[in-house]
Amino acid sequence: MFFGFEYKHNLNQVFDDLLTLIICAMARGTQEPLYFETIKKYSRSELETFCKLFAELVIIYENSRIINDWCDPLGEYYECLTGNYKKSNFGQFFTPKAICTMMASFVIDKDDFGKTINEPCSGSGRMVLASNHVTKGNYYVCEDLDPICCKMTAINLCFHEIRAEIHCHNALLMDKPRFSLATNYEFWKNKTYSILYYNNA
Repeated sequence: MFFGFEYKHNLNQVFDDLLTLIICAMARGTQEPLYFETIKKYSRSELETFCKLFAELVIIYENSRIINDWCDPLGEYYECLTGNYKKSNFGQFFTPKAICTMMASFVIDKDDFGKTINEPCSGSGRMVLASNHVTKGNYYVCEDLDPICCKMTAINLCFHEIRAEIHCHNALLMDKPRFSLATNYEFWKNKTYSILYYNNA
């Protein structure tokens, strides 16, 4: 479905737009202007494809939840996409899942919850996903310079029922974020997935 966009659009931009549309869909009606700005370059049939892609993604998350595992479908797909199609030939390569799980088990005790944990280079959020798999109930502050990585982190964390804030900026310089995202605000109260978008410009 995704490669059906290849003949009319840049696939990296399509992937970024897909992430944006998912965030808008999870934003509790607060991002309608961003939604309409993002979709205006696409036809009705292409927008239907976005809906189908979103549905497929939700199925992947749900299947992972059923078997009590964590998954990073966005990060895996983005690695393939950037490795093959990004004009700069600069690929994104994230830490393999098994290593993330191993590292998380070394650092976090299964009974160690209720803490605020910082992830200064979140990528697609894999280390947070692995940490949450070891023990749930922590709050995460994630940072990354790449806007696409921040969006992937937010979506991955949202559908894994993780409360977090994600800031798009340089964690070394601690400059002002371009934008920020908050996942599952008050999830404990209403059990509703959400991603709130904050434009810090």
